[in-house]
Amino acid sequence: MAPARADGERRRLLYIAYFFPPLGGAGVQRTLKFVRYLPEFGWDATVVTGPASYWLRDDSLEGEVPPSVRVVRAPHWGSRFVGGGGRSTRRSASRIRGLRAVSRALLVPDAYVGWTVPARRVLRDLLRVERFDAVITTSSPDSTHLLGRWLHRSQQLPWIADFRDPWTRRMSYAPPTELHHRVQQSLERSVLCEANRVVVTSDATRQDYLQLVPSLRPDSIVTITNGFDEGDFRDATEWMDASGLPNAPLRDCPILHAGQLNPERPLETYLQGLRIFLERNDAAESARTLFLGGHYDADVEKVAEAGLSSMVEFSPSCPHRESVAALLRARVLLLLEQDSERGSLILPGKIFEYFRSGRPILAVVPTDGAAANLVRSLDAGWVADPSRPESVAEGLERLLRPDSVGPAPEVVQRFERRTLAGDLARLLDGVV
Repeated sequence: MAPARADGERRRLLYIAYFFPPLGGAGVQRTLKFVRYLPEFGWDATVVTGPASYWLRDDSLEGEVPPSVRVVRAPHWGSRFVGGGGRSTRRSASRIRGLRAVSRALLVPDAYVGWTVPARRVLRDLLRVERFDAVITTSSPDSTHLLGRWLHRSQQLPWIADFRDPWTRRMSYAPPTELHHRVQQSLERSVLCEANRVVVTSDATRQDYLQLVPSLRPDSIVTITNGFDEGDFRDATEWMDASGLPNAPLRDCPILHAGQLNPERPLETYLQGLRIFLERNDAAESARTLFLGGHYDADVEKVAEAGLSSMVEFSPSCPHRESVAALLRARVLLLLEQDSERGSLILPGKIFEYFRSGRPILAVVPTDGAAANLVRSLDAGWVADPSRPESVAEGLERLLRPDSVGPAPEVVQRFERRTLAGDLARLLDGVV
């Protein structure tokens, strides 16, 4: 591949990411797409990652890893705390809470810290025989950044810390004691202050960090959002044309939520709003809803308690291509985020594939948060208050009309993955 750099020099990047194919889930996509397109801008990546066992896998993603990208795996001690080795897409909330409680008490900064010891060994072996121009660490897990800090201190490697999620401001953050919180804050601040550049996924998170650490230079923290890959939509369309999308729930449910359902998300508000809509409207079939991806036993119970089992279906996680195809077959796409200060910072990765699909979005999210503001600015759908089921019903009535449309294609092109990889490459060029 011809280098994109004006001087013709190709540079070598060490990319440390615990989650990487064949692991699945939204967090994998950002790293995968960056290393896929960075070579077009003169950067060749070696990915140091965790074991290939996890409860959520998507083996089809391995085919997207270019041959030029070398993948080196380090074992994980204590992987039972993070679901290593499992394949279930329906999880017990009580079991997950129990594992989280144990890991939060014993493992700092997170349950993945046991991986950093063998990962250091792998990194030492690499650095004995090879030279790298820069290192990127991506979280979560936050312990990944400790590897970047170690390399920056010991090897003077230029370092970019990529925060897919905020550290002490993420929705699931719940330190068991004040001492744990102080230690977490100290680690977070050291990463923010020592990295050559910090990358976050929303302007709201960027502003939050600048307020949290006033000593940070504004130019040291940069927003590079998540995005969509045009190639994924082309592949999904070809697959859909060839297969006819045989999975019945994908054909028959006009409303779709793609991705994992977490306990923090306002499922109950959506279900209550759906009931209000059904009481007012005769066309019940137009509001059949599919949750496509991992979910908890409690989610199924909530649907049954709401009397909506005939209207709401759950389908297990599927290959990413099929998930994208499902977006294109839906009439309305559902987005759920917790109504909290932390939830207002979240700009979930799925929202950009939602935008590219051209379908209108029912966003049950904090009304003054990052996701709500972006949906409004792109005229991409309806923002419903997570505390008001009535606003969900209003959104369904508006978006299920025949003339309802999503965002215009031209306004979402800036979120294409190749473009975003170019932004990251320029940031890398600036730190070496």
